[in-house]
Amino acid sequence: MKKILTIFAIACVALVFAGCQKDGVYNPSKKISKIYYTSTSGVKSLKQIWTWNGKLLDKIDYYNDGTVSYTNNFTYDGKRLTRMDCYKYNEYIEYKYDGSHLSEANVFYAGSLEYIFKFTYKSGKLESMTRTSTGKGTRTEMKIDPLTFVFGPEISQSIERAQKILAAKNNGKSTYIETLKFTWENGEISQCVTSFQGEGYYEEVTAKITYDKKKNPFSGALINFDFEDNMGDGSYSKHNIAKMDCTEMEDGEVENWTVTYNYSYDKSNYPISKRETETSGGYTYTGGLYEYEYAK
Repeated sequence: MKKILTIFAIACVALVFAGCQKDGVYNPSKKISKIYYTSTSGVKSLKQIWTWNGKLLDKIDYYNDGTVSYTNNFTYDGKRLTRMDCYKYNEYIEYKYDGSHLSEANVFYAGSLEYIFKFTYKSGKLESMTRTSTGKGTRTEMKIDPLTFVFGPEISQSIERAQKILAAKNNGKSTYIETLKFTWENGEISQCVTSFQGEGYYEEVTAKITYDKKKNPFSGALINFDFEDNMGDGSYSKHNIAKMDCTEMEDGEVENWTVTYNYSYDKSNYPISKRETETSGGYTYTGGLYEYEYAK
């Protein structure tokens, strides 16, 4: 379960909304156009193409082995995101707002409500998020998630793996509740505590986060919760996550690990590449390289 909660902790601590804007409004000064991934064996491949309609993100095509695997399409009310569809897999997300804040996000599959995300705020800042499984899901993975935007490509893929494991653990039928609580410091989320409670099971992971001082191209993306909240009052960090120190507590046992992100930047201080390294139990694993291209 460590990997599962790590993923969600990472994702949700990435919460990086642009300042002074409504949740659900995503209009970065530099817009991603393509994302590539080079594996540890040196094989480079196209992973995503982002299509923009003026200032609005229209769709994201996800590639596998050089061809489009599936597409996520976005619907807006004016400039505010209200729905994300993955027609190929018959699933969609509906976003609900209370004033300037995202209040709820509901995930549907084959016409049935599968997951409910709810958000609470204190003094204009995101305080907590809960994700509840309705027990109606029959899949072992999802192609869209309310948190995908904000996390970035490697976290999106991790979320997909985590959901597969969670669904298998719960036989795709049991209900469970996941809760994330956030601590703020200097206008940024400095800590995220993620707890998972299923049938006869409880686990908690604490992630302490530090950031770089550069510009985050996902800032303002719904699911900024950025999350990655994807999703306020615009107090979310505009910077990229540089390091997370994580602690897991399960059945009286404690485990620690660290995740670091190394970037290279363009002249505008936006990342053009990103690589993740995880250190745990004396072992270190460095993943492949993600590269970003921006629209001209």
